Amino acid sequence: MSIQIAAALDKPPAFLGDVADPADILAWLGSVPTAAYHEDGIAACVHAFAATIGLAVEADDDGNLQVWHRGPGGSAHRSIAVSAHMDHPALEITNVAPLRARLLGSIRPESFVDPVPVRLFWREADPSRDDERAAASGGRWQDATGRVIGAAPLAGDPDARVALDLESEADVPVGAFGTFDFGPVRHDPATGCLHLTAADDLAGCAIVLAWLARCVRDGVGADSGGVFTRAEEVGLVGAAALASRRGLPDDALVVSIEASRELPGAIIGEGPVIRVGDAATTFHPAGDALLRAARDAMRREDPGARVQRQLMSGGVCEGTTYTAAGYVTGAVCVPLGNYHNQAPTGGIAAEYVHVDDLRGCAALLQATSVLLAGGFDWPKDDPLSQRYLTRPAAQMERLRRTARRPA
Repeated sequence: MSIQIAAALDKPPAFLGDVADPADILAWLGSVPTAAYHEDGIAACVHAFAATIGLAVEADDDGNLQVWHRGPGGSAHRSIAVSAHMDHPALEITNVAPLRARLLGSIRPESFVDPVPVRLFWREADPSRDDERAAASGGRWQDATGRVIGAAPLAGDPDARVALDLESEADVPVGAFGTFDFGPVRHDPATGCLHLTAADDLAGCAIVLAWLARCVRDGVGADSGGVFTRAEEVGLVGAAALASRRGLPDDALVVSIEASRELPGAIIGEGPVIRVGDAATTFHPAGDALLRAARDAMRREDPGARVQRQLMSGGVCEGTTYTAAGYVTGAVCVPLGNYHNQAPTGGIAAEYVHVDDLRGCAALLQATSVLLAGGFDWPKDDPLSQRYLTRPAAQMERLRRTARRPA
């Protein structure tokens, strides 16, 4: 697989891998820094990748992106939209003397007991304008190194609950964002894992892109859309904006995809996880049934195909937002090590995911699209639902014979 060094944000780095392999795509995306409200680099990669596989990108006023493969029979069947977010916990400079930042994402303050190296990014200022939109679209990107040297709780900020103290030799402006600096993406052949700053949720973005490439390659008949949202780490903000204005087809099965904290029953290297719920809610039985049917189809072709199924209670994902908005939802994830860069032994470290889990998740989504193209209908086409809905005639007859009748 192709591993690239960390990139700046002037333009997306060239993609050198296999468009159908999410591991190659994650190694590419992982070289690009990202943060809530600062997803420019990942968005540029989505545009570049979509052009490579011949699909168009639709951007809404909030900066969320959609990329749709229109199947030849798509309109005759339910569509599927798979949603991943483009941001990751990171920091944003709020003061320059002394240098301070707020943490855009959920990480415990006590994780910063030791200094943490960071890379800082900002655009050259446009002296004629001083508003936030102008700063976001100004001149060339600049970058510098620094480190976090302290953390404390922060109150009264809707985007952050932790304040950070930093140091850097550069003159870093207010509004710059920063990412933890763990060096280039690293593949460990001994464990099969990719180690990088932002597996959550660039792994989800990579899987969605690989799935779309497979749908195009194989001419999958269902309308299949990749949804790339913003500012998830500060409260599912992009997904909330999209769902509240009904920005997805009303009949779509909406699947949230994440890299989610490893838990018992959701083990790294044991395959992707059908996520029946998160820390807040459970999702729709139709979505779960379709994903289970896709798992079973995979196993018929390859009895060794590994797919797990679990309530992932380690955090809240966009599936909760789409469920609350009334969409038929499902969810999948790949188990994640060092969730939100928090090492189990304390401190800040690179996240990691297993390449086989990435590839298995793309295959699971592809099998799901194929089933939708074939007209899968819940509960009629779900053997589990039918097993408990329809009982043998002998049981039904005995039920009636033994029923207590009113006097």
